[in-house]
Amino acid sequence: MLKVLIADDQKLLRESFKTIIEKNSEMQVVACAANGKEAYELCTKLKPDVVLMDISMPLCNGTEATKLIKSKYPDIKVLIVTASDDESDVSQAIINGADGYILKTVGTEELILSIKSTYLGLQIIHKDVFKPAAFAGSSEEPNTIRHNQVTIEGIDVRLTDRELDIVQMIVEGKDNKEISATLFIAEGTVKNIITTIISKLHLKDRTQLAVFALKNLLV
Repeated sequence: MLKVLIADDQKLLRESFKTIIEKNSEMQVVACAANGKEAYELCTKLKPDVVLMDISMPLCNGTEATKLIKSKYPDIKVLIVTASDDESDVSQAIINGADGYILKTVGTEELILSIKSTYLGLQIIHKDVFKPAAFAGSSEEPNTIRHNQVTIEGIDVRLTDRELDIVQMIVEGKDNKEISATLFIAEGTVKNIITTIISKLHLKDRTQLAVFALKNLLV
C-alpha cells in the first residue's frame, strides 16, 4: 500500500485530495497537515512514501518543508501540488529536493498517475509549468522536443503523427478500446503501436509513457 501524506493549508483541498486518493485501492492517506512544520513532524512519525506538498502555507512553506524532509528522509518522495506556476517557485522547489511539481489544475487521473510515478522515482514536471522556450540554449536539459522528435541520450527518436495521437489519448486516460474507437482502427493495432512507442522511447509501460509525454511536452 502506497502511503500518502497531504500538506495544504486549505481544509477543503486536503479533504478533496484525500477522497480522490483513497478511491484508489493501492493508496492510503496516512495523515493531513495544515503547514510545512506539521508535515515535517508527521513525516518523522509516519514515514509516508509520498508527500503532496502545497507551497503557500503558514509557519513553514512548502519549499522550506521540502528541504527539511529531504535532508533527513531522502527516500520520502515530495510532489509539489500548487497553484503557482512562477518560475522562481519551481526552481526553488527543485533545488530543495522536490521530486515533482504539478499544478492544482490537474485532473483526477493525472494526479493519481503523478503520485504513482513519483513513488517509482520518475521526476514529474507539469506540462504548463515549463514551456519549450524555457529550455532554449540550456545544455542541462537531457530531452529536447522538436515537434514530434525527442532526443534520448544523444539519439533522435521520431514519432509519427498517429503515434503522437495515441500518446495524447493515453495521457487522457483512454484505454485501448477507446483509442481504437476514436481512431477507427483495430484494438490489436492500437496495442502494437503502443508497444512500438514504448520500445522507441526505451520505457517499460504505458504509465511511464504518459509521464514521459507530460514531462517532455509531447502532448
